[in-house]
Amino acid sequence: MVERVILDGNPAEEIVNFANNNSIDLIVMGTMGKSGLDRFLLGSVAEKVTRTSLIPVMVVKS
Repeated sequence: MVERVILDGNPAEEIVNFANNNSIDLIVMGTMGKSGLDRFLLGSVAEKVTRTSLIPVMVVKS
């Protein structure tokens, strides 16, 4: 089942917290494919979720 939820706060933290609190089995995320300076300056939500989540994360490059 797919569910849409709108949360307020740090995106990576909110995604991980929501997944932990709602018995989520897998987090699926898309990425814009930025690299280099853009990624360093802007950060990567998918990267932060992947590093901090205990739940498996599937990242799909768009």
